[in-house]
Amino acid sequence: LAAMGYQESHWLSNAVSPTGVRGIMMLTQATANYLGVENRLNPEESIFGGAEFFSRQLERVPDSVKEPDRTWFALAAYNVGFNHIKDARQIIEWQGGNPDKWLDLSKALPLLSDPLWHSRTSHGYARGWEPVLYVNNIRSYLNIIQWLSNKEDEQDNKDIYIPSLIASNSNINDDF
Repeated sequence: LAAMGYQESHWLSNAVSPTGVRGIMMLTQATANYLGVENRLNPEESIFGGAEFFSRQLERVPDSVKEPDRTWFALAAYNVGFNHIKDARQIIEWQGGNPDKWLDLSKALPLLSDPLWHSRTSHGYARGWEPVLYVNNIRSYLNIIQWLSNKEDEQDNKDIYIPSLIASNSNINDDF
């Protein structure tokens, strides 16, 4: 969620896009209404709404899609809409690929902007390169957040460990 919020709004609670999405999780008015979010600019409502919407997208991903691909599919659906994910999976099947793999989905989604492909799908045109960039950015931000978190944990452990090491060394020195 932290990586999503950073991708969506750079964690700015008052963020507003030219298309009218708002808040940390950049919810549309229709999505906010669907989720019962009254104020998209309220950080708590936005984050909980975004978490709920992501959870609902995750539930829609077929059970045949395993982690971590399942999460990447749900993130893409959060960005472009689940029906476009279904269309891209259809394209993958037409091409003989694996509709349960993110790698194949990330190649098929951009085809939804090509009339040769989107004219054959149920839900038509989409800016399919956007969810691919969206997911890749979130994965990068997640890696950075995890790296920073691990560094903080290492520092916390050093703070705890060093005094006990000094104390044990001083006891050793006292014995000599």
